[in-house]
Amino acid sequence: MFIGFFKNSSRCRGAECLVLVTLAITVLLFTATLHVAQGSPSSVETTITEAILVSVKPPWDTIDEGIKECIIQAIDQAEDVGAAVIISVDSYGGYLDAGFAIGDRIASSRVPVISFVSGGKALSAGTLIILPSHIVAIAPHAIIGAMQPIAYDPVTGSYTYVNESKIVNPIVEKAVTYAKMRGRNTTAAELFVRKNLVLNAGDAVRNGVADVIATSINDLLSKIRNVEVNISNNVYRLRIERVTTYECSIRSRLISIFSSPLVSSVLLTIGIMGTIFALLSGKLPVIPVALLFLILGLLGSGFSPNLIALFMVLLGAILLAVEVFVTPGFGALGIAGIIFLALGFALIPSSPPSAISPPPNYLEQFRVFAMGIGLGLGSFTGFIIYKVIQAKRSKPVLFTAVGKVGRAIDDIEPGKEGFVMVEGEYWRAISDERIPKGAKVRVVRMDGSRLVVRRVEAERGS
Repeated sequence: MFIGFFKNSSRCRGAECLVLVTLAITVLLFTATLHVAQGSPSSVETTITEAILVSVKPPWDTIDEGIKECIIQAIDQAEDVGAAVIISVDSYGGYLDAGFAIGDRIASSRVPVISFVSGGKALSAGTLIILPSHIVAIAPHAIIGAMQPIAYDPVTGSYTYVNESKIVNPIVEKAVTYAKMRGRNTTAAELFVRKNLVLNAGDAVRNGVADVIATSINDLLSKIRNVEVNISNNVYRLRIERVTTYECSIRSRLISIFSSPLVSSVLLTIGIMGTIFALLSGKLPVIPVALLFLILGLLGSGFSPNLIALFMVLLGAILLAVEVFVTPGFGALGIAGIIFLALGFALIPSSPPSAISPPPNYLEQFRVFAMGIGLGLGSFTGFIIYKVIQAKRSKPVLFTAVGKVGRAIDDIEPGKEGFVMVEGEYWRAISDERIPKGAKVRVVRMDGSRLVVRRVEAERGS
């Protein structure tokens, strides 16, 4: 444009030409600089020296709602302090929705996430959560894969493979998407689901599913030292010197326990049978206990832990109010109300601190306090029930005063009645000898409701 202008201008003077040339050069340089800035944005390099370790290993190896909360909270904490996350996996798998939630959180993490198959396996949902990790390490003896979904029946213990495309295809697409994000083998990711492909450590590295083979956490840290991870145009150089173990909250552990299919089915069965028994027999105080089992059993049936926690707190408050204002005293309703409140507070979700909510560490301490009260009262109630049952089953003991030593309350003349005290009780007594008041006596036999006694000193003299 400017070159054509100069060619067509026959009256350009020296000063004017100099100004126009300077302006043209300035515009060209600005345009080139803007193009370079847009095409290659500057990146920021950060050195990471700390990592947070969270484990998915026995006995907490099922990928469920509790493990999901634990891993997500660990990643949140790592982002707050600028640390990497190491997920140590030794799992047969778990629930699909929990696996999706964990995978999505790892995929959106602002800090490097390193998955380490440290045990013997990371199968099914265990493989799903390692695919979006920035670095995947695997132990020499470990295997990964076998992601075909199954339907498990906790009552019979049997399972059936799920082949419906409406269920399988979303899992395939999610696994392929995770693999593509991190430059992993998308074909293997698809075969994990469709063909139940299983790879050992060597095959996983050769086929581009895993990045490194490591024998331990220390070996892993040495092999990934100075590795660069690019996240949203931020380069993180790994020089991890310190690893801190992340402890899952009490809420997460309780959810994992009650989410077990076996535990859930047992609790539901006890709750249903207990409710039927209470209604048919008229033992209404049993109903709160049956409700407790029913509500806890619903955790393993897909109900929201947050709603269950809220319901338990409300029900506990109602039971306590009924115990205090309707049936004065402290019985089954009051104890059940306290247990409901303790478990409800233990299941209350943690939330980021705000102007109206306490910090998470306060909630965790409150959970411990609530659980302590609940367990203490539960143990005390169990002890009382045990003693009551023991007393009812024991044989009746008949009291006998024969052979006991007592004290004369009155002067007892031969053949005449007087009172003696034996084992803290007043008895009418007779004797064939004179016994002064205050003397020690021994019961020889019983004559109806009277005691026949002898003086202890006379007994010794004879």
